[in-house]
Amino acid sequence: MDELEALALALEVEKAEMRFYLDLAGRTKDEKAKKMFLFLAKEEADHWAEFEEKFLERVAEECKLPAVSEELLEKLLVKAGEIESEVDAVRIGMEQEKLTWEFYEKAAKEAMHESVKRLFEELAKIEKAHYELLKAQYDSVMKTGIWMDYQDFSLEVD
Repeated sequence: MDELEALALALEVEKAEMRFYLDLAGRTKDEKAKKMFLFLAKEEADHWAEFEEKFLERVAEECKLPAVSEELLEKLLVKAGEIESEVDAVRIGMEQEKLTWEFYEKAAKEAMHESVKRLFEELAKIEKAHYELLKAQYDSVMKTGIWMDYQDFSLEVD
């Protein structure tokens, strides 16, 4: 996959993740869980904007618009199915964030332009931090049944 195709795919992944977290925020009854899902949705929207900017730069340089591989997109998006609880939602979110950060790490290694490489590397770290947030939440719920307050969890990356 070339760099432009990777950027186009990243745009679709971020949009799908944003919708996923907004949907979960709308379904959950727990206020702290709702806040966490809304926070993650905003993060994904911010990532989408960063990828869009870089994508448009590359489209202007190459004067072509790549097609997004639906098959590859399917592999990068977790099938949520029926979500019966907030715990299910968190577990599915963990799976999605892991797929995304691994894709971004691979895309960074294959990127031709340094600015695109740095963007993928930076967002891979952020997606991994999202995974860690969800994992901490999952561990908290499974052990105590109480949602931790996501604001106390650091999402800063190196």
